[in-house]
Amino acid sequence: MLFILRRFFHKAVATSESDTASDEKLPLFEDSEKAKHVIGYAPSPPSKSWTKHKKLPLVIKLLFLIFAFAFTLLSGQSIINYATLGYNAFLRSSKAYYHVACSQKVSVDEPISIAAPPIAELPVGAKLLDRNGWEPKCSSSKDKAHDCGLAIDSEGDLTYWQSANVTPGDVHWIVIDLKKKSNVHSLAVTPGPKSIGGSVRKHRVEVATEKGIWDLVALGTWRDSGGDKYATFEPRLVQFVRLTIVDSTQDKNFVAIGDIKIFGVDTIPPPVANGGRWNITLNFPLVPVTAFLNPRTQNLTTMSADEPDRFSVDQDRKTVSATWDPKNGIIEGEILTATGHDMFCPGTSLDESGRVIFTGGSTSDAISILDPLANTWSTPEDKTTHKPMKLQIPRGYQGQTFLPNGKTFMIGGSFSGGNVGDRDGELYDPTTGTCKKLLNVKAKFIKMDPVQSANPPDKWQQHHPWLFAWKKDSIFHAGPSKRMNWIFTTTTDGDVKDGGFRKDRNSGFADGDAVCGIASMYDAENGVILTAGGAPNYEYWLDTNHRRPTDGHRQEATSNAFEIRLGEVEPGTALKPKQVASMTHKRIFANAVILPNGETFVVGGQSQGHPFRDETWEPVPEIYSPETGKWREVAHHSTPRVYHSWAMLLPDATVIVGGGGLARSETDHYDAQIYQPAYLFTPDGKTAEQPKIKTIDKQLYKIGDKIMITTNVQVDSASLIRYSATTHSLNNDMRRIKLAVATEGNASNKKYSMKIPNDSGVTLPGYWMLFVLQNGVPSHAETVQILAK
Repeated sequence: MLFILRRFFHKAVATSESDTASDEKLPLFEDSEKAKHVIGYAPSPPSKSWTKHKKLPLVIKLLFLIFAFAFTLLSGQSIINYATLGYNAFLRSSKAYYHVACSQKVSVDEPISIAAPPIAELPVGAKLLDRNGWEPKCSSSKDKAHDCGLAIDSEGDLTYWQSANVTPGDVHWIVIDLKKKSNVHSLAVTPGPKSIGGSVRKHRVEVATEKGIWDLVALGTWRDSGGDKYATFEPRLVQFVRLTIVDSTQDKNFVAIGDIKIFGVDTIPPPVANGGRWNITLNFPLVPVTAFLNPRTQNLTTMSADEPDRFSVDQDRKTVSATWDPKNGIIEGEILTATGHDMFCPGTSLDESGRVIFTGGSTSDAISILDPLANTWSTPEDKTTHKPMKLQIPRGYQGQTFLPNGKTFMIGGSFSGGNVGDRDGELYDPTTGTCKKLLNVKAKFIKMDPVQSANPPDKWQQHHPWLFAWKKDSIFHAGPSKRMNWIFTTTTDGDVKDGGFRKDRNSGFADGDAVCGIASMYDAENGVILTAGGAPNYEYWLDTNHRRPTDGHRQEATSNAFEIRLGEVEPGTALKPKQVASMTHKRIFANAVILPNGETFVVGGQSQGHPFRDETWEPVPEIYSPETGKWREVAHHSTPRVYHSWAMLLPDATVIVGGGGLARSETDHYDAQIYQPAYLFTPDGKTAEQPKIKTIDKQLYKIGDKIMITTNVQVDSASLIRYSATTHSLNNDMRRIKLAVATEGNASNKKYSMKIPNDSGVTLPGYWMLFVLQNGVPSHAETVQILAK
């Protein structure tokens, strides 16, 4: 995919002869100077694309503080407690702060010392570069009054560069010579006057240390709205920056840019040994909160909510989405209205035929299904009422997983659906066309400690459960509650049996509740699940009862890690997990991706859970190796990925990491980044040669079948990784199967067979990526569909 991206919008940009080179001849990344990353907090420059905060008049602030002081004297509460509350509620942002429950206002008593910076303040670690002496060149200008020099004159859209009209399909470009090398980190574009249109939409950003040797660092589609648009990437020491405009708003044949700002950092640390590299940034026209790969096209679809930059509950029944096509690099936005479903905070899973099933969320009773081949959304018919199907229990934040028998199970939730009490288990059966409550599968079994999870007691103990379909028609609930459970759905009302606690079998060390930690089934044949991180509460600062900062629910995330081995017991038997080495960093809201070699990549998160804020975020990802039982830090990244972020494996064995935010413009992240694991590089830093699957006997298999392939080189291992969907740090259908590779005939023929495990509780029916590996280096994946018998 990354090599295809270098040909994105493959027109050569005709700058002066010394400034340009054909995209076909340009390497995406050279092997030197391309693996440098930022250590510390250096997020994207603050976006101001959808709102501007207005400060309350000073007199109102003073009156509020006087009232708080008087109330404090009468009630005996802490002056600091109420003063802090007043500061956070009014002085910080002048708008009511909404907790993740969307419609539920709550009080916060965050210390003043770590309050969010004003919106206009630059992010820590980044600075606006001085434009004095810069020299721009551009594809064209409408006239002298709209010369491209006006794009860097610091006057915003009061003056602007407007290009000449071009033939549809042609591109515009501007090259800025900084006149000296700088550690460039981000580019911001201020649109020209909205009245004339022509703002940048599809675009790409390239940088160069020397004239004519361009590196692609960002591409994508910016939304049509006011405010600056950012392309943020891992910093590089460069002198030249090129912005190519592929199309502009209102279908204009020109581009109008009011201002271009470039941000940099002081230093670029050296690469991390065996740490991989961060590659290009993808810019989306929304804050991507949910993501999935279409198994038929390998396109990546992302979603925000009913708006690209904010959300509501049970109001607008639509979803804003954007899809990236890796084959041509294009990102296109779309508003999904066919099913009347705001698919924000949903349950997600993929079934045997690759259909993507979304349930609940902001539209808490809805079900939407994507046909991956037709790329159309629909709502199944309830065969009892002959009306569009609805969930029996409205819910959002639920856990969901596809089952080997073709049904989809969900349980838990909070946030949406009104005051319906516990969100008990429910089963969607496409064969009978029904959604059925499982009366014995109570949400009380998966609840977390109400004292630790910080109330309200009827909502915030049963969200984002980790669910794994397993053998003998069982489902294992691994968390985030410290008590685990076995769930059975084949009887009329279902059943739940004790699964034990996440507690080390030898030392007795016990994990607590681990909200928005990670769980990855990296060895599905043996049922091995890695869990790590999480926190006892969703929000460290949530304080509905005016508790002080020392109260019991104020606990940071943990770095605890455990291995749970389902294969050691019969389903329905309590397990005894094994504690493994702790992560290097405490994390809540992190994301996990299983790599083809069996390692688990964990990225993002923060030590103090705080939705919609980036304080205490962790810029250093880490990887767990089952072979060593240890974690290692890898290449640092500079864009915070915390609440509402996600990560996913791509078929070329890279990882895409994106999103974060959706409520505060200064912490909304409209982008994603590609991470290249260390297995894609040789020890001296050059690009490794990936093995190739030359032929495969078919694309459709049943469990227990053999897969026959030929390769270009001799390979020594293989793995299957299931296609899945992810949101809110939850990806229940993600799992990996390690395949034994048998040589067929003469080894020089490079022909191999691999047997698919003969249990649909292991090989969950659906679409999988097949990788082969040589000395730990994975191939690009072949997509295969595996059916139940």
